[in-house]
Amino acid sequence: MSAAPEPLTFGAVDGLGFASTAGQLNSARLSVRYTPHRLGPLLEFLYLVAGSRLSGPAVSNLLVPNGAAPMIAALEEGRERWASSDNRRMGFIRAVRPAPDGDEHLTAFLMDAQRAGRDVAKLPGTTPGQLVAAMHELENNIHEHSEAAETGLIAYRAAPGVFEFVAADRGIGILASLRRSPAFASLTDHGRAIEAALADGTSRFGMNTGRGNGFRPIFLGLLNLRGSLRFRSGDHALLMDGRSPQLNTAQLTQKPVIDGFLASVCSEAGSQ
Repeated sequence: MSAAPEPLTFGAVDGLGFASTAGQLNSARLSVRYTPHRLGPLLEFLYLVAGSRLSGPAVSNLLVPNGAAPMIAALEEGRERWASSDNRRMGFIRAVRPAPDGDEHLTAFLMDAQRAGRDVAKLPGTTPGQLVAAMHELENNIHEHSEAAETGLIAYRAAPGVFEFVAADRGIGILASLRRSPAFASLTDHGRAIEAALADGTSRFGMNTGRGNGFRPIFLGLLNLRGSLRFRSGDHALLMDGRSPQLNTAQLTQKPVIDGFLASVCSEAGSQ
């Protein structure tokens, strides 16, 4: 009888990524299976696989998808947009939408996300709108900064008391993007690049150009809420959590290399 699957946490994803990098995804490690409970770890795992950063003959058997199976299937089918049938509690949309009405699809998707934040997660007041504004800004960032918008997507998931969203791409990453600007040409560290990008008004287009990386709406949306944030690019992650998380409480940690950029945000209504 096989063992029950373990939760797919960020810690599990990091461990698998490090093992893959070291060539140590052996049969013992691959005998453990994981089931996703949160959107962020699931999409980070899938992006590591898609970028061949997590590879091996049995990697596809690591996941027990359970309720995430329809979303995973829609991603594998290359769907442009998908929403769950249960009151649109979960969905994703690609950054590149070839159809002429692609922008209308994005608007409808964001409206679904806002309703899910309000009606399912029960986020208070203007919080759903602020977090959806952050999702929209991050979708714009994929086009402006990744140089691989065709790999990008945004996704959300709502459950009672919880709303989470992810923006991800497999583009050039934050460090390479910032180094396009003379002001950051000497920057060599992925972690410091993530810190710089999160500062107000910082982008490859220079300081005070009005074209920053769109992270301020995230912090506004998490005011007076318990939130956890994970920003991934290159070989680092910047992590924040707590009530009204702020950049000055962030932790930089080294992680397995990931292509592009991934932002994972989770907010909890009613947490003290």
